[in-house]
Amino acid sequence: MNYPIWLVPFLGGSWIIGIISIIHIFISHFAVGSGFYLALTERKAYKENDEGIYDYLKKHTRFFVLVTTAGGAITGVGIWFSVSLVSPDTIAILIQNFAFAWAWEYLFFAAEIATAFAYYYTWDKVSKEIHLKLANLYLWFSVFTLVIINGILTFMLTPGKWIQTHNWLDGFLNPTYFPSLFIRILIMLAIAGIYALVTSSRIKDDNLREKMVKYSAKWLMPVFVAGPIIGFWYFTQIPHETIMTIANGIQTSGVGNFSILTRATYLSLILSGTIVVFAYVGPYLNPKGFTFGISLMFLLCGFMVTGTTEWMREMLRKPYTVYNYIYSNGVKKDEILNIDKMGFLKSGKWANACASKTDNDIQKGQIIFRYECMSCHTVDGYRSMKKLLGTRDQDSIVGFLNLLHQTEPAKNPYHGIMPPFAGSDEDIHLLSSYLYSINNSPNSSDHKISSR
Repeated sequence: MNYPIWLVPFLGGSWIIGIISIIHIFISHFAVGSGFYLALTERKAYKENDEGIYDYLKKHTRFFVLVTTAGGAITGVGIWFSVSLVSPDTIAILIQNFAFAWAWEYLFFAAEIATAFAYYYTWDKVSKEIHLKLANLYLWFSVFTLVIINGILTFMLTPGKWIQTHNWLDGFLNPTYFPSLFIRILIMLAIAGIYALVTSSRIKDDNLREKMVKYSAKWLMPVFVAGPIIGFWYFTQIPHETIMTIANGIQTSGVGNFSILTRATYLSLILSGTIVVFAYVGPYLNPKGFTFGISLMFLLCGFMVTGTTEWMREMLRKPYTVYNYIYSNGVKKDEILNIDKMGFLKSGKWANACASKTDNDIQKGQIIFRYECMSCHTVDGYRSMKKLLGTRDQDSIVGFLNLLHQTEPAKNPYHGIMPPFAGSDEDIHLLSSYLYSINNSPNSSDHKISSR
C-alpha cells in the first residue's frame, strides 16, 4: 500500500523471486558445502601425501570459484533487487529487525569471498600446511554466513516469541532454527558431492577418477541417513495449520483433494529417493562406469530436488511472508480492522496517491487488485484471473469477495491459503467492477494507472 507496484507480465513478481532464489540457493549451498569438501579432501591428500588428489583439487577449485563468486554474486544481487520491488513491506521488516545480523553476515561473506580467491591463487605458492589452513578458514567463514542467514530465513516461517516481544534475538533463535540449520548442512554436503561428481568424472587418469568418483558419492549419503530424522524434527516445529494441510492432502489424495503442498512433498521425496538409489548403485558401487553425462543428470536432479524443497518451504508459510504477522500482499494482520474501517485506498500512501488521479471505478478497482491480489495472481498469466473468473457475473464476484473478507476460518474456506480481503464495502464494489471488466469489457482492464 505504501510503495509503488512492480508489474511483471505473465509470470508475476513472485515467480521472478522464486526462479532467481532457487538458482542462488543451489549455488550458495554448493559454496558452503564445498567449504567442507575442500577442507576435508585436502586434509585427506595431506595425510596420504597424494599428489593426484592435489592435482584434482586445483582444477576443482577453479570450477568452484567461478560458480560461487560469479553465479552467487549475480543471483544474490538479483534476489535483493526482486524482493525489494515485489515485497518491500516484508524486506523492510527483515532489515529493520535484523540490521545487526545482516551486518555480521555481510562481514563474513566478504571474508568468505576473499578467502576463496586467496585459496585458489595460492596453489603451489605457499606450503601445503598453510594452504590447508586457508581451506579451514574458508570453511569457518562460509559456515558463519549460514548460521546467520538461517536465522532470518526460518524467522519468516516460525517467528516464535518475536510476535509478542519484537526482540530480534527471539525471532532469530526461533523454533525451526536448529533443525533447519542441521538439515541445510546435510543438503550442502550432498550438493558439494554432486558438483564434485561432475568435476571428478572428467579426470583423465582412470584409477584417480574411480577413486574420486567413489569418494565424492559418499558425500550424498549423510543427508539420506540423518535427513529423515532431522526432517521430522523440523516438521514438529512448524505451524499446526500447515501440517494439517499436508496431512489432509495425503489422506484424501485418492479422492481429488490433492493439496499443492502434498504434491510438492511427494515430488521432493521421489526425486530424493531417485538420487540416493542411483548414487549408491552408480558412482559408489560402479565408479568405473560413471561418466560426465551421467554426472550432469545427477546435477539436474539435485537442482530439481533443491528447487522443489525450497518452493515447498516457501509454500509452508502461505498466505504470510512472515507467519501470523504480515500477509503476502504486504498487509499486516493487525491492520485489517483499521483498513476495513478507513477503506483500502485511503489506508496506504501510494495506493491513495494513485487513486486520487482518477474517478473511474474500474481504474480504482485495478489499483486495489494490484496491491491486494498481484502478489500471487496475474490478469492473464500465472494463476490467471481471466481463467479463474470465467463467466462469473459481478454479483457472484461480490459474493466471493465478501467470503474472502471473513477472517474467521469457519466462515472462510480459503483461510490459510489466501490473505483475507482488507477493505470496505466500497472497496469490494470497486474491485468487483474491475474483475468483472477483465472478461466482459476487453478494453476496460487495460486502463493504465501510473504507479511511479
